[in-house]
Amino acid sequence: MATLPQLTLDFNRQIKVANDGGSLSSDTGEFIFREFDEKMGFSKTLAKHLNLKDSRTYFVHSNENLLRQKIYQMIAGYSEDDAADQLTNDPVFTQIIGTPTLASQPSLSRFFRRFDQTSIEQLERANQELIDKVHTFRDSKALIFDLDSTHSDTYRHQESAAYNAHYGTIGFHPLFAFDGVTGDFLKAKLRSGNVYTSNGVIEFIQPLIEHYN
Repeated sequence: MATLPQLTLDFNRQIKVANDGGSLSSDTGEFIFREFDEKMGFSKTLAKHLNLKDSRTYFVHSNENLLRQKIYQMIAGYSEDDAADQLTNDPVFTQIIGTPTLASQPSLSRFFRRFDQTSIEQLERANQELIDKVHTFRDSKALIFDLDSTHSDTYRHQESAAYNAHYGTIGFHPLFAFDGVTGDFLKAKLRSGNVYTSNGVIEFIQPLIEHYN
């Protein structure tokens, strides 16, 4: 059985993970997530379903890599888009994304502007396919829908943000669905901050019921 100093990653056979010193980085744990990504087909599934309306005639960073970069930045704790400018030539991130340099903060900001309601639906289909893979792997026999709402504070003037009397603050009031058995995320819906918890629940959950019926 291979020990850690001998571990070679499947997604890039030139990369070896070791615990015997050498060049160190606080973000090398990202390689393990990238390996899991490859085995599960996470990024490939997103790329298969997501088809953004892209009017760019010339670009260096594909939409697939921009999405992957943002996801891996968040995994590593770099939640702000500005962090991309600090990671431009990071050796770990460039290997994970598969590009010589990372996209800048303005590139990420322009990337998000290409999303619309159709894009959200495409990502929902990708998420459903990934969940189905997990259920097949686990040989799941039962599924319990656990519905929860929460509050997300907003700042300045964001569209659909409103005052919520229960939370006593301004923001959004999104609705979430989880697998009550495993805790896996199933679906989410962004809602205005002033809607009731039960607002739109039937329409929200009906597609999931039909899918698993």
